[in-house]
Amino acid sequence: MPNTNVQLMIACLLVAQIDMLSGQEVRQPKRGSDTADFVAGDLITLNDNGAWSWFMDERAVVDRDKLIVGSVRAVKDYNSGKGDPNWGNVEVAVHDLASGETRSVILHKHFEQDDHDNPAFLALPDGRYLCVYTKHGAELSIYYRFSAPGNPLVWSKPLIFDSPGHAEHLGGDSVTYSNLFRFPSGRIFNFYRGVGHDPNYMFSDDGGKSWTHGGRVMKGRDGYSPYLKYTQDGDTIHFVATEDHPRNYDNSLYHGFLREGQLCKSDGSVVGKLSTDVETSVRTWDFTRVFQGDPDNVAWMTDIELDDEKRPVILFSVQKDGRGLPPKQGGDDLRYHYARWDGHAWQQREIAYAGSRLYPFEDDYTGLAAIDPSDPTTVYISTNADPTNGSPLISQADQKRHHEIFCGRSNDGGQTWRWNPITANSTMDNLRPIVPKWHDDRTALVWMRGRYIHNHGEWTTSVVATFLPPPE
Repeated sequence: MPNTNVQLMIACLLVAQIDMLSGQEVRQPKRGSDTADFVAGDLITLNDNGAWSWFMDERAVVDRDKLIVGSVRAVKDYNSGKGDPNWGNVEVAVHDLASGETRSVILHKHFEQDDHDNPAFLALPDGRYLCVYTKHGAELSIYYRFSAPGNPLVWSKPLIFDSPGHAEHLGGDSVTYSNLFRFPSGRIFNFYRGVGHDPNYMFSDDGGKSWTHGGRVMKGRDGYSPYLKYTQDGDTIHFVATEDHPRNYDNSLYHGFLREGQLCKSDGSVVGKLSTDVETSVRTWDFTRVFQGDPDNVAWMTDIELDDEKRPVILFSVQKDGRGLPPKQGGDDLRYHYARWDGHAWQQREIAYAGSRLYPFEDDYTGLAAIDPSDPTTVYISTNADPTNGSPLISQADQKRHHEIFCGRSNDGGQTWRWNPITANSTMDNLRPIVPKWHDDRTALVWMRGRYIHNHGEWTTSVVATFLPPPE
């Protein structure tokens, strides 16, 4: 990446002013700059069209000198594009870090044009990769495949595990999302939405060849579903959960963890045993509340990671302007919050403006954000507003408002933040950043770049990445 230092020098030259608000600091591109579509690093296109939701992981992995990223292709909209053979392809892009070569392969052709169908990946000890993916609340089938050893461009035929229950469109026991973890014992878990439209789990003790439904993790409001994000520490799974979809309820956020078959609060006190069948009495609100929601503060998580002391850190969004409004009327004032467990209590605060909703009806959808897993005091946010004061980001390239990506760093445990642009003066949106785990001084940053219309089948976003050097 010979041009990275040059581009970072350009980023410094673009800095014109520093805005201060509540101890925050943002470096902005100079107004009137003719540097269009600026990226603070070499921009690598992994796929010319692809998208993902954010409730399956890992969506991107760096392993054996390769960056591996899954996505779902869109052709026209959900209905008009169905006749095209590439409609809803599930695809895998692989970037070789040594050679700089990028190649892609169709994992499942003409599957379903919905960003919920994106695969989750798990690197296995024998050099193969396991991927698991589903349709979006359409059936009970969970699909899984294995790569050839050391070659994530070659995959086996799909195998299918049937989750219990009965299928209903976006309801009943239909499945979506996948979150893969391998425990030190060798057991592989997949946490997914299933029975009761609630989080469930399945497990494998033979490297993913065969699977058993484990049980139902918890219940939400008996409405749409509780939403969960997960992260792992050895044989412990931490999670952050909502009561429901924020479209339906003024969500709070709750944290807990699973260890040795027990579901626990943040302080380690036991809530109950992990269910081993399709029933459970455990509810979302039985765990430790991280954030109290209300009509003026509706929460939805974007990421969870662990700090150097193995304590959880959570990044989430809050809708501020939805009180009393029907769908399509709110979502003009979204904020990002950061929370950390200090060993005794949750400390949380607002850290940045997230801008306006991504599209009408889903008033809580932001451009999303990610925590750097190697340094949880560093975050990457997508916003179409100045992070510190909320003013619209108007590109000097086309005079339109776009989502840009900023890097935020805190040196005091999340109290104050310094913001630097990763993209600026764009002619398109920069959305849904991912920071895969990587044992390297550099940071791999992956995101969607283009126009995103709706999760159910309409986007023209390329899948891109850049590799950022260590901060000075």
